[in-house]
Amino acid sequence: SAAELAELPLRPPVVTLMGHVDHGKTSLLDALRGSSIAAGEAGGITQAISAFSVGASGGRELGATFIDTPGHELFAAMRERGAHATDLIVLVVALDAGVQDTTREAIRYASEVQCPLVVAAN
Repeated sequence: SAAELAELPLRPPVVTLMGHVDHGKTSLLDALRGSSIAAGEAGGITQAISAFSVGASGGRELGATFIDTPGHELFAAMRERGAHATDLIVLVVALDAGVQDTTREAIRYASEVQCPLVVAAN
């Protein structure tokens, strides 16, 4: 009910980055957080889900929590879990590589859990 929803605590939105391996998901997050995690990954491939939160500017209480999912085909179960835990999926697609199987998979996961999806062309 509306009354029950009004009593729920506020939380930052959860944004999950998905896409094929080496399409730039971690690099995008590195730019947001001012880090260089992508440079230290084994073979340049994310092999675990990671998350970080950023605060909001302008005096608002909430920022956002970002989840980085691995893009390699072997990590499909991790990406699926990410889709179930998110409010928004950002699908990163490298323009020089185009749509891959993991791209289609991310679209399917978003559809299955009825999660909004934004495509970021890299």
